[in-house]
Formats: sequence, C-alpha cells, structure tokens
Amino acid sequence: MTARLALTSYERVFALDTQMVFEARPLEQLPWQSITSGPVLLLILPQVSSEVDARKRDGRLGQRARNLNRQIEPSIETGEPVTIVEQPVRIDLAYVAAGLIEWPSLDDLERDNGDDRIVAQALNALVDDPLRIEIMSFDSRPRASARRHGLRAHKPDETWLLDPEPSPNDRRVSELEQRVRLLQSSEPRLAISIRTVTEQPLLKRRIEPVSEEQVETISRKVLAKNPRAATGGFYPLRLNENTQYDEEYDTYEAEIRVRDIPALHAGVARLYSAYVVEVVLENTGALVAEHVTVELRSGNARLHARPFFVDMFGPPPPSTRRDYIGLIPNVSRQLFRPDRTSFVEQNSDDRDVQVEFRCEDFRHGRTHILSLVLELTDRTEGAAHIEARVTAGNMRGDVTARMMPAVSEVSTAMGELVDIEELEICMAPPMRKLIVAALEENEDSVTYYRNDGSQR
Repeated sequence: MTARLALTSYERVFALDTQMVFEARPLEQLPWQSITSGPVLLLILPQVSSEVDARKRDGRLGQRARNLNRQIEPSIETGEPVTIVEQPVRIDLAYVAAGLIEWPSLDDLERDNGDDRIVAQALNALVDDPLRIEIMSFDSRPRASARRHGLRAHKPDETWLLDPEPSPNDRRVSELEQRVRLLQSSEPRLAISIRTVTEQPLLKRRIEPVSEEQVETISRKVLAKNPRAATGGFYPLRLNENTQYDEEYDTYEAEIRVRDIPALHAGVARLYSAYVVEVVLENTGALVAEHVTVELRSGNARLHARPFFVDMFGPPPPSTRRDYIGLIPNVSRQLFRPDRTSFVEQNSDDRDVQVEFRCEDFRHGRTHILSLVLELTDRTEGAAHIEARVTAGNMRGDVTARMMPAVSEVSTAMGELVDIEELEICMAPPMRKLIVAALEENEDSVTYYRNDGSQR
C-alpha cells in the first residue's frame, strides 16, 4: 500500500494549478507571510506535473517549467517534501500522486478538463487528510469546483502575477519598431506640415462681367492714362529708337479693347482667389538630409511656386525706346548658383507635381518654411486639396502631409475690390505681402498674367 503524505505539521496546504507555476512570480519570491504564519506545503498534482512537462521546450514558458522540475526532483526521488524557502515563512514543495478516481461519483466534473482533473486528484490525493487541501488558483472554475466538493480554495492577490508578457504579435511589432529606430539612427528624420496664412474658409470670388458700355468706358480711361507717345526727334544713330513703336501701340490699343478689359472680371476674381500657403519642413533627427525634394500636388486647385499679379487694366504700354540693355543676357543671374542649403524651385519630371523644390543639404535641427500660392479654380468646391511629399537621398521612403482648407464661393461686386474710375485697387489681395516681399528681393520673382489667363 502506498504511504500517504502527512500534513499535520503544516499550517496550510495548497494544491497549485498550472497557472500558479507559469503566470505567478517564482514560488520562492511570493509573499507567503501575507496569508499565513506557516509553515506551508505546496503540492504538485500529476495533472499539473504533466502540463508543466509539456511546456519544457516552449519558447516562453520552457525555463519556468524546467525550474519547477529541478525544485521538485528531490521530492519525486524521496517521496518527501523539499524546503524551498526557510524564512520568514518555511515553504515546502512536494509531488503527490492521486489514488483511483471514481469519476461516476464526480458527475459535475469533466474528465478531459485540466482544471476539473486537478480538483478530482486533490480529492483523491495520497495524503493523510485530503480535506485539508486548498486549491490555489487565479481562475474561478477550479476554485468553484473545489468548494462544491468540500475543499477550500484560495485566490492569491493580483500582485502575485507576473507583469503581462507581450504576445508573439506584440513581440514582432516591438522587433520591427526596434529595427525602425535603428534605421532612423542612420537616417535623417524629416517632418512636414501645411498651413494657410489666411483664416478659413478661403473665399473663391465670383464677379459678374462688365457690360459692353463699361468695357468701352474703362478702355478709354486706360488709353487716356497711357496715350500714344510722339515719335521722332534726334537720337544719335537712332540706336535707342523703337522703330516698331506705332505698330506695337496699335496692337496694345486693340487688345485693351477686345482682350484685356472684356475679361476684367476674370482677372480680378483670379487675383482675389489666390492665397498664401506655407509648407513647414523640419529635420528633427541628428543627421543631415541630402538631396531633399519637396513635391506639391493639388487635385482641384492650382499651385504656384512664386506669387503672381494680374494686369487687371492691361499690361504696360510699349515704349518709344528700345531697351537694348534689357536684351543683353543677365550674366550675373546666369552665373548664379544657389548654395547647398537653399531650397530652389525646379521643374518636375512628374506631370502630377505642380510645384517642386530641391535642397542639397538640409541640416539637422533646421526648420524651413516654403511659401507658395494656392489659386482656387472652377474645380475647387467645398475644400481645396493639397498634398506635400518630401524625400531625401539618404532616407528610405517618404514623408507626406495633406491639408484640405475649407472654401466658400461668394459673389462680389467689382467695386468692392477695384476702383474702375481711378483704375486702382480698393482692397489688397490676399497675397499682397508675399508680392511685396518678392519685388523687394527680385522683380523677376513675380509672375504677371493678363485677364484672359495668359502670362505676360
């Protein structure tokens, strides 16, 4: 007959479930003194031993399974408990077998369920008094089953649990994030954002065309302000005389009447439906970004790299003098080469890219603001779509930003914006400051359009 393990010398006797082995802190590190003054006997039943053995080669739980097997090996060899903690409370550990289980008398327990098998084995454990055994588990099912069958049960404090371990997916994400951080440490980190200077919603102006009578009246005022000049006089060798002046003025006069003033409403609406947009680029990393390219697109509006102005009352009249100096190529501009840290407008090979800037050397810790113009068109309804994309020669992938500023279409009287009597502007256009700044820097930094949309 198999000898039964004596329990009389122990204050409390706990049968551990498998979760206590794998999910709680190591047995020798738990604060047993918080629940008893001891001594304590911890029992490992056959079901728990089998489940632990099955995990010996598990990547996450294998080490804990092997540790328990090493601790309990002396008990298996001798059949007696082994002490794993001396102070402040003595903790002994023992493997205990179970006798024959009469399953028909335990009809509420499932023979194939691990938790139920632990309770059945505790009831039939080869100890001198099985009813002294307490089932220790964080789970409710084994504790409830134990109480139904006259055994006590104990749920340890949640602080006894190990900190949650990441799932395989979480570990994979963590590994990928670590790889990304490693790549970022060898690459620049760029950030890009888009903002409007004008408060939203942006106004898309709709202006009624001027009448035929007004076209004639305004045309006469424009021509009176820019009358045909007298030609002739004495010019040495006639080098400065514009010999085509009369023909050019005839063309100018005709186009004022039939081309420029009839489209005055379109030119005014265009000028007052264009807004400054700022693209903020930052190098937030520790490395220089090399060969940086900033691409800007819009699916329902027009983007301009530089400010523009509309010759609402026609272009300047021709001059009686030929500007030969102006015909001489500007050698200084041709020889101009931007420094490596400047952002320079470039023509893109991608037809979808409306504006492109490039910079050879964008230093770490630097912030640069690119100012461009957003022109609202007939296709712009509800909101304008803007997308910015930045790449660098020494950076994998790209960084993008999108903005959809709200747009409201409004009908505006011509007289609110321009004075057709004095041929002057009444209200500054939204991009006035950008135009003025560009003119102060370089007159060629502003693009001029005529009312019909053609570039001067």
